[in-house]
Amino acid sequence: MKKILCASWILCATMNQAYAAHPLVTDDTGVQGEGRHQIEVNTDWSRQTGQAGHVGAFTYTYGITDKLDLFANLPLTFQSKDGTGVGDYSLGAKWRYYDEEGLSLAFKPEFFMPSGDEEKSLGNGRNSLGLTSITSYETGPWTLHGNVGLNYNRYKLGSDDQSKRKLVWRASAATWYALNQQWKLVADTGVAQNVDRGNRTWPAYALLGVIWSPNQTVDLDFGAKFGLNKAEVTRQFGVGITLHY
Repeated sequence: MKKILCASWILCATMNQAYAAHPLVTDDTGVQGEGRHQIEVNTDWSRQTGQAGHVGAFTYTYGITDKLDLFANLPLTFQSKDGTGVGDYSLGAKWRYYDEEGLSLAFKPEFFMPSGDEEKSLGNGRNSLGLTSITSYETGPWTLHGNVGLNYNRYKLGSDDQSKRKLVWRASAATWYALNQQWKLVADTGVAQNVDRGNRTWPAYALLGVIWSPNQTVDLDFGAKFGLNKAEVTRQFGVGITLHY
């Protein structure tokens, strides 16, 4: 049972990297703009029930129009000799379809491909889908974000198909406070349905972080995430860098 819980935790931690700008889990409605590029690289160290974890992600985003982005995400796991490798990479889009008086709305569909080794619990072994509805509201130095999402997971291994849920929901909210043009303080909290069919405890977390933007090209970030129950990571610390050009 402990091995199954650890595997589910590693998979969920890896998938979370795709949802938002590091260190946040909650995504925002921001898009790059037509012809603009963004590269994100981040890594996180975590611990749950005595088990250490180390994951990372590389994400490339391109602005198709001023309202539509396309992105590709590659999650990585450095858990151990047997559990090290790539996860299920994904392709997706973010469409900001409403933007008026500080309020903006967006949809984010995502298609996951089975690049991770399901025998090592690095992936599902079959294609999966995700869809996130995003709301952002900016007022003065404060920016608020809310996400509601669904993931439809398909599994290659019979054991995974029997023990894990196919449809999993998640919800989260975050806030940014801009100290000035260079520094932002961020906070994030959320809850999700447990991917393990036999566990009715919903993983819940709280996160605090800081983002430093020395110029318009570079963002550097640090975040600390803490579990609000035993289904979530006990603690997680991560760093990341984002390049805009």
